[in-house]
Amino acid sequence: MEKIIGGIRRDCYPLTPAQMVHMYTLKFSPTDEVVNIGTGQFLQTAMNVAALREALNQAIERCESMRMRIWKDPDTGELWQYIMPYQNQYFEYYDFSAWNEDKAHEVMQKWTSQPFDTYRGALSRIVIVSMPNGYNGYYLNVHHVCMDSASVIAFTKDVLEIYCYLMYDMAYPKPMTSYIESVKKDLAYEGSKRQQKDEAFWHEQLKRPEPMYTDFTGTGRLQRMRQEKGDPNLRWCVLPTADSAGNTIVYSLDVDSTNKLLDFANAHDIPVSAVILHAIRTVLCKFNDNETDITIKDFISRRSTIQSKRCGGVRMHCLPLRTIIPTDATVLESMQIIKAEQQKVFLHADYSVLKYYYEERMTYGGDPGSNYHSVAFTYQPASAKSLVPYLKGIGFQSRWYTSGRQPQPMYVTAMHRPGDGGLNFYFGYQLESATPEEIEFLYYFTGRVLFRSIENPDKTLQEIMDMV
Repeated sequence: MEKIIGGIRRDCYPLTPAQMVHMYTLKFSPTDEVVNIGTGQFLQTAMNVAALREALNQAIERCESMRMRIWKDPDTGELWQYIMPYQNQYFEYYDFSAWNEDKAHEVMQKWTSQPFDTYRGALSRIVIVSMPNGYNGYYLNVHHVCMDSASVIAFTKDVLEIYCYLMYDMAYPKPMTSYIESVKKDLAYEGSKRQQKDEAFWHEQLKRPEPMYTDFTGTGRLQRMRQEKGDPNLRWCVLPTADSAGNTIVYSLDVDSTNKLLDFANAHDIPVSAVILHAIRTVLCKFNDNETDITIKDFISRRSTIQSKRCGGVRMHCLPLRTIIPTDATVLESMQIIKAEQQKVFLHADYSVLKYYYEERMTYGGDPGSNYHSVAFTYQPASAKSLVPYLKGIGFQSRWYTSGRQPQPMYVTAMHRPGDGGLNFYFGYQLESATPEEIEFLYYFTGRVLFRSIENPDKTLQEIMDMV
């Protein structure tokens, strides 16, 4: 739909359901940086700054969502998005090469805490940087309504491939796909036969008995909520989210242990995400008096096609992965159940997240903000490892910076490191919901369960829990 914005006629489109989740987060967060994504991409080689500037500009020209703007109609309050025509940018350059490395990362973390004006101006910032130890590259801060982590990784790949084309006569990368075309498909979904099938699936899920809340710190939070409400049978909980102040703690799994996990998943035809979810789920069972009804909020990237993988934007939906698994089930049986349930969620993952959680609350009668999950999870199989042939053997670092705010009480991201391919576990949490000690406790037990399970796939969940 055409809109006149600042005296200029623009082709505008409504926001997609995935984008509206972040606008909903903004609405209830006291500060706007909660939706910032800050990353740094650094190669251990001398960089031609002029060529990197050109590569960044070409990548932005090729990626429509990096030129997105959001407009709020002053008369109706409706939100619209449009794509700005490409304009060449001159990116700032900061030389941190003589700095202490931690101090340099601290500066970029502070940059990530600087909010964007969502309705006025650009929704990304890029700075070219030189780091200590010979690493050079760029820092990116982008509004989550424009990009998700998969988009950031695809954009990074495009930048470096263009840079290698300019500097080393490598092949020019294939074009990015159209973000606007992906938006049109998402908007056409509403009212379609596919949407009706997805709605029927989720409504069928809501006909099941009420789920049970399980907390990553144990039963205490639910017990306190039951006392507060005077209901000893209460099954939901409201996590403290009045202040979105948060932090991220990163734990690195070594390459050998990562390969053990990958080899096990491959040998048993189990998705890596299901293996990790089995470990988190079993820990929640152990921490909550062997509760068998466990719900985890599963983030789905919805990027199964070449078009969706290269279009940029935000396509991630987060929907409940509920599994009821008895403690006498074996590890492999547990993982197979999780795999089957996850496939169902993936198949119906285009359903509106905000609509589902509203319907869930209306069905079971929870208070605003009520939850049946305490942990949200996503697995990012893509990494910047071996982005282009030229980079083999060259050190590469990718850093993700927290804005000091977290939209989720507890959000675990498993992501492969560029360079060696080992797994990093990012625990993003709200300060009101967890302490660093509780995060460390959760990671410790998750790791113990994970590898005891891999080593003993025929043992029962109870036996695994008794081991750890």
